[in-house]
Amino acid sequence: MTGYDGPAPGLEIWPAEPAYCRPDVAQASFAHSLAMARKADELGFDWVSLSEHHYAPYIMTPNPCVMAGALAQVTSRAKIALLGPLVPLSNPVRLAEELAMVDMLSGGRLIVLFLRGTPNEHQTYDTDAAATRAMTQEGIDLIIKAWTSDEPFAWHGAQYQFSTVSVWPKTVQAPHPPIFGSGNSDESVRFAAARRMGIAFSFAPPEVVRDWVKLYQAEAASAGWQPGPEQVIYRGIAYAAESDARAMDEMGAFFGQKMAEQAQIQQKTMGGPPVVPLVLEPYFVGGPETLKGKMEAIRDCGVGVVDLAWGIGDPAQREAAMECFADGVLGVAQGL
Repeated sequence: MTGYDGPAPGLEIWPAEPAYCRPDVAQASFAHSLAMARKADELGFDWVSLSEHHYAPYIMTPNPCVMAGALAQVTSRAKIALLGPLVPLSNPVRLAEELAMVDMLSGGRLIVLFLRGTPNEHQTYDTDAAATRAMTQEGIDLIIKAWTSDEPFAWHGAQYQFSTVSVWPKTVQAPHPPIFGSGNSDESVRFAAARRMGIAFSFAPPEVVRDWVKLYQAEAASAGWQPGPEQVIYRGIAYAAESDARAMDEMGAFFGQKMAEQAQIQQKTMGGPPVVPLVLEPYFVGGPETLKGKMEAIRDCGVGVVDLAWGIGDPAQREAAMECFADGVLGVAQGL
């Protein structure tokens, strides 16, 4: 469920326009997201995740720290994975403060993946697209220093200048929450490995993931350390049903040609990420035995954490799919 109630009649008024946001539908979407998080926590999933998006009706979290704070109050056990805040769109000192608050409110359950964002998201605050990679990398270094310094300090970098940095509260987790970086480019992989950060991939075929993981491991070895599989995340859209046939039929009914057309329009008009095959034809779809095999295949690529996006179907179907996965796959997947 998203915060609009149907496609716009033409490209020039695609529903990124605020006029298409119905407050009642948007409010119901937030309520459903919190209910799904609560259910995931109860079913035994290891974490619940969220991300930052702008100009978009499909994920309404322009400030993910606000949503993460809400998740901290409806879950008690699962980690809260913020995948992730867009560093170039924020004051990195403020981001360090807000994330520390989430870690405090959740009792030390925060996990963070710092991201650069996409062109449409950079337009949100008229951010210089050419500078966003440098802003992201320097911002991560600044946030880590802010979390680990016991004394106020000044920061004079190429992208950011602060006369005094002193973050309160400190994070519950010491020296700081687990940090991941994007793995969707060779340069990003090298940056994460050099800083002993985890790495995250999304919507890529297993053979591509395998090559990226090898590069990550090689770069980490050059930096003098060896990452474990728990430091490699793979994210994909998921749908589970009692059989492969039923899962594929229900997914096909949800996506269909209309969904493909809308995704292409969204990419062209909003400047979002390219619509790759594993978005329109998700990898983690099927019955329990098929999904177990897919989990094993991803594990064999070096992945230790799978982040499942339950984005197919209406709210009742999403909850049923998550329950089916928990009953037939979750325990096996966690033991891989």
